[in-house]
Amino acid sequence: MSIQCVTPRLFATILVVLGVLFVFVLPAYALPANPDSIEIHTAKLFQNIWTSGDVLLVASYEVNYATEPTEKDTFLLALYSTDGSVPIKSRALEYLQYNVFSLYFTPAEAANLTWGGEYKVRIVGNPVYFTPQEGTTMATRTLSSYDWIEGTMASSQNYLKEHCLDLAADLEMEWSVVLITTTPEKQVLNSVGKEVFLTAIPGLDTAVPDLFQVTSGTFNPTWQNRTAALQNETTVAAMLGTPIANALSGVGNWLGLGESGGALIWALLLILTIASIIFLNSGNTTAALVLAVPAFLLACYLGTIAIALLFTIAILLVVYTMYHIWLQGM
Repeated sequence: MSIQCVTPRLFATILVVLGVLFVFVLPAYALPANPDSIEIHTAKLFQNIWTSGDVLLVASYEVNYATEPTEKDTFLLALYSTDGSVPIKSRALEYLQYNVFSLYFTPAEAANLTWGGEYKVRIVGNPVYFTPQEGTTMATRTLSSYDWIEGTMASSQNYLKEHCLDLAADLEMEWSVVLITTTPEKQVLNSVGKEVFLTAIPGLDTAVPDLFQVTSGTFNPTWQNRTAALQNETTVAAMLGTPIANALSGVGNWLGLGESGGALIWALLLILTIASIIFLNSGNTTAALVLAVPAFLLACYLGTIAIALLFTIAILLVVYTMYHIWLQGM
């Protein structure tokens, strides 16, 4: 059996056939189209928003498409060096078209920025999909000293609030959607505006809560340990001794109620016995209840009845007494 070598012509034919199959069988990978227009309208930086020394960059922009790309993270908001050659920080845009977005710099990151510097703010196409080209897939705005908003935390937060309201007013005109509600005291963002700006500036409601019509917060209680000294000192064992506590516990366990349940039954039987004797001899219900009170107080003191039950029954007695004295007396 002889083995024939593949001729160059046959090898070329095989490559052509495989190439045709590759083109027609595998789906074609198409890059997203360039936007119809791209622009940065505003860019401002605010210091001391959440903590001393931090910096927040807020920008409004347009990345216009008749039909938006389906790919994610197609465009970025980025801050570049003053000569535009070195990217400092970037974040993928959540939305295209006309919108607002932000970059946050921690105090450590902000320490590397020159306050008032002429950095480049850019909306730029993700290099995975686009070749950066000014005016086509990239828009650049050079910062000026007026774009750096300096002040204490309170003043910077107030400047940020006013700027967000200005941006919301622009978005209202562009989108024909109401984002601002006017109250007798001030203007605030409604629920739609809140969603827009919290997407653009995460955590904005914690820095400027009065910017929003509806705000939420977290309550952190301070927990304290209590010794429950009175409760510990008025147990059956402490007041009557361990043998009696064990006896009551045995009765309570037999009934399925435990020590406290056994002590309560004993105390209630004593109180009912006293009240019954008084009622049988006098026929006066009120006298029976009132004269049983000392026994009830003694039971509370000895730990056989909980203090909370004492307060509950005391209130009922007061109501019952007032009923007889006031209503029946009229």
